[in-house]
Amino acid sequence: MHQEALKAAVAPDKLSKAFEHSITWEDDIWRADPVDVEEVHKKARAKFFDLLEAITGGANGGRGGSADSQARILLFHGQSGAGKTHLIRALRTGAHRTGKAYLGYAQMSPDIANYADYYLRRLIASLERPYDPDEGGESALARLTAKLIEGASEISPGDLEKLREDTLEDRALALLVHELADMIVAAPRFADENIDINIIRALLYLERKDPRIEQRVRQYLQCRPLNELSLQSVGALDPNVGEGRAFDIIEGLGRLMWAVGGAALVFSIDQVEDLRFFDDAEERFQKAVRDLIQIANRVPTAIVVISCLDDFYAQVREPLALSYRDRIEKSGPVALYESRTAEEARQIIARRLAYEAEQNTEAVVYSDPSAYFGPEFFEEFSGLSTRRLLEHAQNRLRAQTASGDDDDNTDDANDTAERPAFVSTLAAALGFGKPEAKKPAPIPLIEVDYREMWERFHNSSEAEIPSDDNELMDVLGAALNIAATEWGGMVDVTTRRLEIADDLPAMDIAIRQRNGLEAAARVFLCNRKIQGGVFKRQLDTTLSAMGGKSCFILRASDYPPNTKSQAAQALRKFREGGGRALTVPIAEWERMMTVREFHAHHKNDPGFGDWFTDAKLLSNIIVIIQLLRLDLLGRLLPRVINGNPDARSAQTG
Repeated sequence: MHQEALKAAVAPDKLSKAFEHSITWEDDIWRADPVDVEEVHKKARAKFFDLLEAITGGANGGRGGSADSQARILLFHGQSGAGKTHLIRALRTGAHRTGKAYLGYAQMSPDIANYADYYLRRLIASLERPYDPDEGGESALARLTAKLIEGASEISPGDLEKLREDTLEDRALALLVHELADMIVAAPRFADENIDINIIRALLYLERKDPRIEQRVRQYLQCRPLNELSLQSVGALDPNVGEGRAFDIIEGLGRLMWAVGGAALVFSIDQVEDLRFFDDAEERFQKAVRDLIQIANRVPTAIVVISCLDDFYAQVREPLALSYRDRIEKSGPVALYESRTAEEARQIIARRLAYEAEQNTEAVVYSDPSAYFGPEFFEEFSGLSTRRLLEHAQNRLRAQTASGDDDDNTDDANDTAERPAFVSTLAAALGFGKPEAKKPAPIPLIEVDYREMWERFHNSSEAEIPSDDNELMDVLGAALNIAATEWGGMVDVTTRRLEIADDLPAMDIAIRQRNGLEAAARVFLCNRKIQGGVFKRQLDTTLSAMGGKSCFILRASDYPPNTKSQAAQALRKFREGGGRALTVPIAEWERMMTVREFHAHHKNDPGFGDWFTDAKLLSNIIVIIQLLRLDLLGRLLPRVINGNPDARSAQTG
């Protein structure tokens, strides 16, 4: 019966793809897992969400902070393959779906000199990701800014319009930001919240939608020093000087999250066991924990999550200061068991098959696992880790296809195998056989974990966006060529820079895919400020230089809203002429630069090319998907937002 069902269904070897990707990486954290099974690590999930509910006011009338201040650090520990990073992904998804938290995530892989600074950089990087784990869209930082503006009833619509659209010199803008920020912190709603006024000023600056200002605000929030020239454009911000400034910004953001939306700050550190690669692992762990405790002390609505391997925590626990140990273990450590129960195994496999059935419209996919694995399959799979369970299921499906092929060709295979063997034996007996030359033993290759190397490199990278837009266009050109290599010859791309105007970087792109598609596009980088007609002049030049081609304009900040302004009308005219406008956030420019540097370091290393093709570090970036038409090769296009197909959406996976 099952064999007949399998013949009518999608081929098992193709279905085996449903069980790939058994490891959760940092890039996965920001999107909901469509095959998550809530029964896995149920106790840890319940502990986290109960604590989140207590903090965000479920039992305290909405004022927050009702949880024991000493029990807001959660320790999750388990063996390799237990699913610790997957759990953090599920916690972020659940917390963000309810709007009750903003989650910051940091891996402990890099060589860190100052953990407070590192935590802040990773928090800002996390806030730059889409807040909604299902639909994507605006970043968590943009959401926080929007909620601040929405709640600032003391600011008139005229003041907001002036902030967003008026042509203002740096000093006039600084004075306006000062004035509006003072109004907000003096309002009854925020008077008792102890919010860092510089955080409010920084977020108000973001309302200008000017990529250059946004870059400087971003540097400020990361506690990176700004030179004198950069400070002039954000003159309302006090210099980032003094000890503990990173803690000040983290505290300010955490308090603002609560003040404008009743949301907690959740900060999670993962891969803590990577500290063992350093000689002073115990000392590093103590410093890392010290700064986490500082965050919990300074932000009364903060939750800290520590995730690490059992054996590493056992190693660092004894030398850890007793007061630190008490804080970590106050809420009760939760063990994440590696082995899955029979019921968990059934749900994991059934959920993946059900998801495959939802996605596959070309063939039948049975969501009942017994159709592929037999009626008692869950007993066979129980006791395995999630990772091994998925690998086992995948191998079973592949073996079924191989077994079917072998059954069809058994007689031919036997005949073919017997004839050469008989001839070879006879020749050897008569002395005619030639001795086979002995092949030298293969030199074993040292297995390199490039994914781990990438995570370390990415987490420690401090790439800074060039101030010259022409250099930024060079970054895009390099990224397109590197992204093409991620597809192993399935995409060829040619880029050619154009000289159109000094303030309008432009590039022609031609692509050819193995499936026969040939396409060309012209790309313009329009990063000038909206106020004062500068952005509008860029658009006017763009309109005259489209040349009948498929055209894109790129911008590192939001476009002007759909209003009657001249810039909005020029943008509408560009779209009506067939042009498309894409937003490429600063964080994605940084990723292009970081991948380019990583690729340059390792492109000639053994095995790197295969790993890079599989990892596709650039092919998840929306502008790369659009320009190279990777949607035709399996990379999904962004979702449509508010009926606007040009709007930026979730990062696709």
